[in-house]
Amino acid sequence: WQGPALSAPRDQLTVAQLTAEDSSVLPLMDMSFWARPTWAESASNGFSGTLTFHDTPMTYPKTGSPAYAGEDTFPAFAIQFTSQNGQLTPQIQDLIHTQDQSESLWDVMVGKGKVWHENEDGDWNRASFPLSLTDRFIGQVRNCVGTFLYTAEAVSNVYLQCSQETADANDGRLGNLRAMLPVDYAAPQPLPAQAEDVLKTEKYPVLPLSNLDTTGELAGLFERSYLTNASTSLGAVLANDTLYLQPPRTRHGLYPYPEAMRHGLYSVTKSMAGSLAMFYLAERYGPALFEAKIQDYVPALANHAGWQGVTFAHALNMVTGTDGGEDAERLHQILIVADSAEEAIANVVRLGDAAPAPGEAFNYASTHFFVLSYALQNYVKQAEGQDGINYWDLVKTHVLMPLGIPHFNVQHTQENDGTAGIPFLAYGATPTLEEAAKIAALINNEGRFEGQQLLNRQRVREALGKTDWPGYATQNDWRGPYYRHGFWGNTVDTDNCKVPVTYMLGFGGNYVLLLPHQHAIFRFMDEYDFAYSDWVKSLAKVSNLCDKS
Repeated sequence: WQGPALSAPRDQLTVAQLTAEDSSVLPLMDMSFWARPTWAESASNGFSGTLTFHDTPMTYPKTGSPAYAGEDTFPAFAIQFTSQNGQLTPQIQDLIHTQDQSESLWDVMVGKGKVWHENEDGDWNRASFPLSLTDRFIGQVRNCVGTFLYTAEAVSNVYLQCSQETADANDGRLGNLRAMLPVDYAAPQPLPAQAEDVLKTEKYPVLPLSNLDTTGELAGLFERSYLTNASTSLGAVLANDTLYLQPPRTRHGLYPYPEAMRHGLYSVTKSMAGSLAMFYLAERYGPALFEAKIQDYVPALANHAGWQGVTFAHALNMVTGTDGGEDAERLHQILIVADSAEEAIANVVRLGDAAPAPGEAFNYASTHFFVLSYALQNYVKQAEGQDGINYWDLVKTHVLMPLGIPHFNVQHTQENDGTAGIPFLAYGATPTLEEAAKIAALINNEGRFEGQQLLNRQRVREALGKTDWPGYATQNDWRGPYYRHGFWGNTVDTDNCKVPVTYMLGFGGNYVLLLPHQHAIFRFMDEYDFAYSDWVKSLAKVSNLCDKS
């Protein structure tokens, strides 16, 4: 997935630049400067040790003014790396929370990178690694890459550039971030066993989309420009247990670590995390979970007139019959700036009733999913008889770990007392392509994985439109005609048949389409293209999406 061939010797990110004492910010450059060149040699020695970053100003030209304090500050945090066979592996691949030691807006996720040597660098070796900045409020993601030089005793500055994101283009969130980051280096300490080293689950093979999309029709749809020259962060197809990936572009060339690239998917979270949790817990405790009453598990709503008789299934299907906060202003006031789960629920309590009664009319609102998350937490505490249990830990242990995606991240509430928060479920998932594909395939396979039923099969089949239940009509909602357990449902006419499409949809134009015969299409972006039928029609020309009967 490399971009333009890097010439030897390089003229950017040189030893002189990375070791300068003035920490000069360099001009924006092609992402190929962060990738291992084809002409590079193996590193003369591996890297092992801890890099400690400090709050550092970033050059942050954007189309709008900063919305939050610390948005133009790279955060302070520490990360231990080790390398083996040319691969640079961070000790922590889960979300690193930085608010306790940093004034920055950003938390951090670090992925696997590479180490190598270039002849002109003398005794220095090189390393680069993917890094995602994600905010604590709504789950936008900045796609960055860092690079540094090292010897056995020393490390240079780290130079970082972020040239792509899934953020809010309407609010001027687009911007190219970069910074020269001074770091402290500490000698290596023993590393704990990595969770993925224990897991035996294989990753999907990744091939160029052109291997499947031989005419380039689908690739052309992914490559359309809307607001920038790289509108789509990632486009891919899952077929034949293989991921076919259109090389992900940034505004400055191809992202050098596509499999580590993370994406802020907004309301895709409702399906990818909310529905997933409900389907798993229905398998664990029985399908009657869907009929449990919100009022019995959310004390603050026990006497709220609007929430009487509302079930978990009503909340999952957006048919609560209550007022909901979905417009930007109220969503911000109710959920985004809440300091805790209790404060967010108290904000929901102030919302009124709405006609008609629960279960009768679709009314899309992210607050419904947060209420569901709060109720699930109390349901699981009662069912397990443990106050300290967190229902998302059960999902991680019994679903994400078997799938081999333990680092799938979902935004949680921030609790002032230091206790673990609960997922918002309405937004905040930041998956890699592999993580999104594993979850999509599990749903497409009716909740079964390697011979084990992880999710409740009946409820998943209902979500996929494979039963007599049509779901809830959405009264001509532009997003789709039917809503079923957190998923949208529609059909697309192709040359050969009507293809049923069950899909996850998120703000900005993020889509995961679940299609017949274990197919899925992924398109992650923030530039507001919501047309998807042509993708299905294009895929139908090169792969069978029709019923074999």
